[in-house]
Amino acid sequence: MIYNFQTPTFSLRFNHTTTYEVNSIIQSLKTKDSCGYDEISSRILKISAPNILSPFTYVFNKILSTGIFPKRLIFSEVRPLYKKGSTVEFSNYRPVLLLVSFSKIIEKTIYKRLYNYCIEHEILVKEQFGFREGLSTDTATYVFLNSILRSHDHKHLVGGLFCDLQKAFDCVNHHILLKKLEFYGITGTANQFMKSYLNDRFQQVIFKDSTHLKTTSEWVAMEHGVPQGSVLGPLLFLICINDFVHVI
Repeated sequence: MIYNFQTPTFSLRFNHTTTYEVNSIIQSLKTKDSCGYDEISSRILKISAPNILSPFTYVFNKILSTGIFPKRLIFSEVRPLYKKGSTVEFSNYRPVLLLVSFSKIIEKTIYKRLYNYCIEHEILVKEQFGFREGLSTDTATYVFLNSILRSHDHKHLVGGLFCDLQKAFDCVNHHILLKKLEFYGITGTANQFMKSYLNDRFQQVIFKDSTHLKTTSEWVAMEHGVPQGSVLGPLLFLICINDFVHVI
């Protein structure tokens, strides 16, 4: 089913967070020593949690009420992860983004509100199985095969069109995404936050050779795409492609 309403009849408002929610998010993070450019790991955050919960909560509520994502949190480091094939071919490496730990906490706060909003108002089409809780490729395969078998039982012709998006997350156009968010009722402060979160992001590539010698590129602006490895990235990608997902 494709949802085709003309104007949104509802809108998203970010409810304020609490010290309990912030602490729950911090404790849910995987305990790692890896970190972004700020050199603060999730392990340090967990250890420091009792002393920083109150100021964290205050800052996060300011972000939720103003819709301004802190510019210090939009810098990310890219570590190329070797997959297979020749080690001198760039295409054989998968980019892994190391985000600022504070950014992950804010993103999880926003993700919870945005995802619940999408589910409550049935914004995401039911044919979308990727990056959704309780759904997987197994579910998609079952529905797909069941649809084919049902069509055969009714002696209908079955055709399929398969598209593979290379570097799908990098293909997201910010202007189109923000317009679609607005179309789905994510307006005002919520839309302002998304704009602040997406625009003027910077990243640099860090590469270590076999001798652990580190080479670092300059900071480069991200003009399109959603951050790889981020919490909000997959959900924003789903919203952007929402109208194009349909099982025939």
